[in-house]
Amino acid sequence: MKSVPNPLPGYYPPSYRRIIERSRHEKKLLIYSQTSQTIWQPIFDAFTARYPWLTDVRATNFGTSAVYERYYSEAATGTSPADLLVSSAPANWADYASRRIAAAYRSPEKDRLPGFAEVLPGVWAFSVDPVVVLYNRQTLTPDLRPKGITSLASLAEARPSRFRDKIGSTDPSNAYGYAVNHAYTSNVSGGWQTFDRVLPFSHAEHSSGTLVEKVASGEYDFAINISGATVVPLAEASAGLLGWSYCEEGTVVVPRAISIVKTAPHAGAARLFVDFLLSEEGQAAAAAGGLTPYRPGVRQDHTDSLQDIQRKLGTSRVHVCRYELLPPKTQDAYLHRWEQALR
Repeated sequence: MKSVPNPLPGYYPPSYRRIIERSRHEKKLLIYSQTSQTIWQPIFDAFTARYPWLTDVRATNFGTSAVYERYYSEAATGTSPADLLVSSAPANWADYASRRIAAAYRSPEKDRLPGFAEVLPGVWAFSVDPVVVLYNRQTLTPDLRPKGITSLASLAEARPSRFRDKIGSTDPSNAYGYAVNHAYTSNVSGGWQTFDRVLPFSHAEHSSGTLVEKVASGEYDFAINISGATVVPLAEASAGLLGWSYCEEGTVVVPRAISIVKTAPHAGAARLFVDFLLSEEGQAAAAAGGLTPYRPGVRQDHTDSLQDIQRKLGTSRVHVCRYELLPPKTQDAYLHRWEQALR
């Protein structure tokens, strides 16, 4: 049996060779994903360099809900070609876990990772993307550029006519928006009080793309509770148009997760891919695509790691968003309070 191009870590069991051999006969992998090809490409390049016989590795770019709905519909008829699901929507993952359709697999990388790595049974975090504030550097003088949502609230209150209707926010009525807003108000000291101050100046949008477009055009000066994985690369490439900031009062980081489904037609390749994503090499490749690695000690220069964010803000001000399925009444009450704050 030919070995892989680079030797496996010594802590991998000898039986792992059987997974590798199985993948040689599968040759492909299909991921139902909400993640862009720009993010995936460095990961796929590094993965296929390690396992060059996997010549057909592909990922979709579905909407968040479509990742799950497409798979559920196909699985009900026994015809799904998907091997893995990828998303950063905590409530959707909690519902997925309750259906018990994740393949049971314990990655040999687990003991080298923080305790939250397996966020739910069979669901593995492979990045933790920070939720940030985006702003337009051309419409704002340096003294009006915030360092978080609390800072932004003070700026807006000091110039109410200037900033009325100039703040965009991720809508909590969708899965991602609810998760990040709820995580902020649940974990950041005075979170609801800050929202009560800033939301009267805000409009909610359903997509990050809309928020980015409106900030770039100047329709909004700011956008809050938006994924850093989406906006930080855009801001860095905007030739000075866009700026961004963590929330100094407390930054939420959202696990972007992956799961092998029980019906995976290429289960060997799927296991290799999960383990690669969780390895040092895979975490560095994820960083090259703009994601936030969380495995300690990963060598990369592309973006802040979780440990970098913790050093900048303090560990107590970095909050990992939990994957939990909340009762509809709880969500309805949250949305009602949000709408009241908008006034």
